[in-house]
Amino acid sequence: MLPGTSQRFGPNHPVTASDLHATPAVLVVTRDPAVLDDLHSLLRARGRPVVHISDLATGYDRARIGLTILDTCDLVGVEAALAELPRPILAVTDDDSRAEALLGAGASDFVVLPCSRAVLSARIAAALKLRERVPGHTPALSDSQGSLQTLIANLPGVVYRCANDVDWSMLFVSEGCYDLTGYAPEEFTSGRVHFLGLIHHEDRDRVRAQIDQAVAERRPFRVTYRLHTAAGACKWLWAQGQGVFDDNNLIALEGVITDLSELRQTKLELEEREVLLETLLAVTETAYILCDEHGAVDYANLAAQTWLKLPDSRLVGARFADLLTALPNELREAVGRGRDSIFTVDHQGGDFEAYHLVMRNVQISGRPHTAYAFKRLTRELARQEVEVWKKVIRLIAHEINNTLAPISSLLHSARLINAAEARDARLDRIIDTISERSKHLGEFLKGYTQFARLPRPRLESTKWRSLIDRLDELVQFKIDAAPEDLNTVNAVDRSQIEQALINLLKNAVEAGGPPEEVTLRLRAHREGDEIQVLDRGPGIPPELLPKVLLPFYSTKRTGTGLGLPLCREIIDAHGGNLRIEAREGGGTAVILWLPRLAAA
Repeated sequence: MLPGTSQRFGPNHPVTASDLHATPAVLVVTRDPAVLDDLHSLLRARGRPVVHISDLATGYDRARIGLTILDTCDLVGVEAALAELPRPILAVTDDDSRAEALLGAGASDFVVLPCSRAVLSARIAAALKLRERVPGHTPALSDSQGSLQTLIANLPGVVYRCANDVDWSMLFVSEGCYDLTGYAPEEFTSGRVHFLGLIHHEDRDRVRAQIDQAVAERRPFRVTYRLHTAAGACKWLWAQGQGVFDDNNLIALEGVITDLSELRQTKLELEEREVLLETLLAVTETAYILCDEHGAVDYANLAAQTWLKLPDSRLVGARFADLLTALPNELREAVGRGRDSIFTVDHQGGDFEAYHLVMRNVQISGRPHTAYAFKRLTRELARQEVEVWKKVIRLIAHEINNTLAPISSLLHSARLINAAEARDARLDRIIDTISERSKHLGEFLKGYTQFARLPRPRLESTKWRSLIDRLDELVQFKIDAAPEDLNTVNAVDRSQIEQALINLLKNAVEAGGPPEEVTLRLRAHREGDEIQVLDRGPGIPPELLPKVLLPFYSTKRTGTGLGLPLCREIIDAHGGNLRIEAREGGGTAVILWLPRLAAA
């Protein structure tokens, strides 16, 4: 086998002297095909034959092995087997804490997965150089050395070897040092520029102390520091390396250096954004709660802590479902439905609080989480209601003026006609017009007075089937209800409930979706009955949800804005509640809950 071949040797393809007469093979011990492919690709570029085994008990020709790469990620008892392997040994591990044990057991170097191909390549290059210094091995003289130099020159960052003197005088430094520092390699190797002198003066003593300690303990070092470039810029660097020993004497330091400036800047920007986000979350009145996939609270802002009357130390880690047990039923039910919604919480004395719940599923650090936002709408609704009343006063005044102005003019004409001796046919038209405008004004005011003076419900036992059959004669919709639910009897004001359902069904038909998709769903329960009016329209935009239950607010050009508020008043008068949600699959769901009542 000639140098540079890429065939993998193994138990079925034993290595022979002719195969390895020029370049000693690299023994790769791994059970991971992906690791083997990466290593084989990197070693092929260096003209190194590969002997692959997946079991340390497999036989191989020790005399033909120049370097052993041992994947310890899924092998058991590797520390005990290290003494039996050919030297040197590059250990591959996924446990940083295990590296010291591997070095103590006889590994020459190690690399921690996951790592980039550039880092892995640099560690292999260092291990191959170390093999050439091991007694009993002859330095490999092949064209692959040129390939190795080319590869090192094009690696991102810097591969170096330096003396452990006061200046860390460079014995070798790769071409990447020019991009990293602004100085050419020969400026370092000639001694004109000293790498230690480029390190920021505030970091220099710390870096020196960390590396000296690691070398003294015969373990690899990893340090982060700032460095001044030839152009005067300041970069953040990350360096990894280790001491190189001849017997017990330290002869050099070897390693790799990588530019962390962009990563560091990104980290600083993220930290600044986190501070800004924390500040915004701290001052907002909306309660934000983040739960992990098990329902445990990961985060709660100040508003949530105040709302739940618990400090952050008691909230984080607690199950959200357990925290909700102390809160009103309406809130627990809203969370349990798992959808955005508006709901109200009734209090003694007739007071209530309105909330807008928003729920989102998010991925954080690769794990599923659920974010909850509870916005209290009561104060906002009160402010908006003042604005609405101002609007309705202007609206009523405008409508009355539009009616009274022509009536006044017509009455003047009628007097003139009446004073004439001859009867004029125009008088009948004037009287008809006055009657029509008066009727229009009466109908206009009727809607407002009906909303303002809703009578108390007159409860009577009503079977849902008879009430829904009556609705079917007035509006087109589908019925989704079991026969036993349709035959359920509840005590309601039949006229008021009919009016509420007609309003809701008409809204659903006019929502813009297919009319045949408008559905009335009935579900009877022991405690009461749930009625859902569903459509497949475009839905209500989230920013409008808090407003749709306000009196006189309408998204229709000709709407009065009284339909939904009137429905809510009717349901509230029956002791129930009304909520509006986005329907799964698109559209809107208006859901009524009517408790089981007895007839008067």
